[in-house]
Amino acid sequence: MREDRKDQAKINEIALWASIIFLLAHFFLEWHGLFKSLGWSNPFVDNLIRKLLAGFGVLTSPWPLKLLAAGALVAFGISSRGVKSRSLKPQSVAIDLAIGVILFLGGTFLVPDSTQWLVAKAGLMGGCLIYLTLTIIGLLYLLKGSQGINRLMNSQLGKDPFNVENETFPQEERLLTNEYSVNIPTEFTYKRRLRRGWINIVNPFRGLLIVGSAGSGKTFSLIYAIIRQQIEKGFSMYIYDFKFADLSIVAFNALIRFRKNQPKNMKFYCINFDDPAKSHRCNPLHPVYLPSIEDAEESAKMMMLNLNKSWIGKESEFFVSTPMSYVTCAIWLLRTYKDGQYCTLPHVIELLSMDYKKVFPLLVDRPDLETRASIFISAFEGGAMEQLEGQMASARSGPAKLSSPGLYWTMSGNDFMLDINNPKEPKIVCVGNNSKKNKIYGAALSLYNGRILHQINEKGKHPSGVVIDEIPTLFFDGIGNLINTGRSNRIAVTLALQDYSQLDAEYGKAQADVIKNSCGTVLCGQASGATAEAMQNRLGKNVQQKESINIQSEDTTHGFSTEMNFIAPAAKISQLSQGQFVGVIADTAEQPSELKAVRAKVLVNVDDFNKEQKYKELPNFSNFAQEGNDLAKLVQDNYLQIKADVREFIESETERIAKKHNIPLPEPKNRGKK
Repeated sequence: MREDRKDQAKINEIALWASIIFLLAHFFLEWHGLFKSLGWSNPFVDNLIRKLLAGFGVLTSPWPLKLLAAGALVAFGISSRGVKSRSLKPQSVAIDLAIGVILFLGGTFLVPDSTQWLVAKAGLMGGCLIYLTLTIIGLLYLLKGSQGINRLMNSQLGKDPFNVENETFPQEERLLTNEYSVNIPTEFTYKRRLRRGWINIVNPFRGLLIVGSAGSGKTFSLIYAIIRQQIEKGFSMYIYDFKFADLSIVAFNALIRFRKNQPKNMKFYCINFDDPAKSHRCNPLHPVYLPSIEDAEESAKMMMLNLNKSWIGKESEFFVSTPMSYVTCAIWLLRTYKDGQYCTLPHVIELLSMDYKKVFPLLVDRPDLETRASIFISAFEGGAMEQLEGQMASARSGPAKLSSPGLYWTMSGNDFMLDINNPKEPKIVCVGNNSKKNKIYGAALSLYNGRILHQINEKGKHPSGVVIDEIPTLFFDGIGNLINTGRSNRIAVTLALQDYSQLDAEYGKAQADVIKNSCGTVLCGQASGATAEAMQNRLGKNVQQKESINIQSEDTTHGFSTEMNFIAPAAKISQLSQGQFVGVIADTAEQPSELKAVRAKVLVNVDDFNKEQKYKELPNFSNFAQEGNDLAKLVQDNYLQIKADVREFIESETERIAKKHNIPLPEPKNRGKK
């Protein structure tokens, strides 16, 4: 390295001396008259000059020697080892070179043979001094500018303080469509250009998970688009509308707009406990759905886990399983009485609220309930009243919160069946919750959710979409299995939540991981913590260029290197603006895409959306309300009738058992013990 520097220094020295010699020769030839008048010449030199001019006619012009001097000087300046400067700008170097060229070369027009007026005005000595001054100043500017070229740094260091350019990557700009696809337009930056792209969800049946904090734009930008496009393509739909009626109105108006694309028998149904007039009636415990006691047990489990979410993952524990068993027995008692005439959730709630001393004889009489009821009966007959009271309180206190006229009205009738993707009767069903009453309504709604998810996962059915907004607000048992197995049955599951920690808290880490890892397509808006880190890892890394500069007094080292780094770091995900999303898209073998990663702003045609929402408000779905009846009175009468039905059921069965066995009913031992 040192030998190379010495050789370079020698070459630079030669260039400098060449420039000086050319420049001195130029001065002597062009101002020879001045030197001769000053006695700085002799006949030998004069004779030599005449021979040179005669032999080299090119030297009769002042330009060749001066251009050679300028070229050698610039070569010396460029090849000199100067200290790199981050503050030096190309503009200042260009200005120095321009001034140098103008003064150094432009002064050539002032030589005596070119401009006699300067000599006439300033005299031969004065003209020479003016020319010499201009040339030397120009020389210095040329030297400064040429050395500045060598000191310039072609560096991007500091121009991209947040590493934005390195983290951009090519995204899908093609529009890939098929009969089931959801296509959402986007806008992204790549290679410093703003580009248009597409989120092509060509296989929605592989599951879609949408994550984003409140206000990140996941509902307006993505969920609305998914609902509208799937309805446009004729999907039957099940929509869990946590903030009723936001999603329901979108679905209803989309159905009106795209009615021509729907099967002729497609119908819209809505479940809403707050306003019976705007709700259909549906019984999720209809006898058709409960062909065996295992189905009753599944419904009991779903309801009780939503009432007591701390029980999730603890179903095998004694003080969790026994209340569930009692609820299962209550459901099955009503299911088998008069072909399930009273098998509704309101009747189950009322039965659970009855004195268990009146219910136990009914359980004893049922061989199919013997195993499940043995725990209660043993405690009752053994006088373990304190234990029994605790079990009964766990089974009764939660369901008792569901007792309300509106809920009883909605869940005791049956305007439609829950097989939403039945090809003969495809449906769009919206189930509305109330964020202020979620803990109360959630358990009741879970019965619809569980029953629908169980009904639709069968072959040969109509393509269907399941959209569940704010999934942590309800416990959906088996949702992970539906995502994994529903693909072959053309079930497109879309789940939305605010943060992974919510899912972990409500479902337990094991089930939450199943849900998170089952979805092929994941899109995430602004999020932080573990959610952002998970998305960071899911999107992966790309090759990013790194630049380093080491400036020393004698030398500057300027290097470039590459390394793999995250394309969407967790910190950047936590700073996403509203409507911006990152994610990974699942493709198909028929429509493959190598550009699966997304980091873009979703584009929404707001005018088109607003126009669609003006079509129609949700009407009064209740036939009773449409007929002008006093719906409030009907709802209250229904509430009282259900209570009377359960009393009649207890009395009728008690009388039947007494006649059958002709023995007194069992009484607890140790009555005084509590």
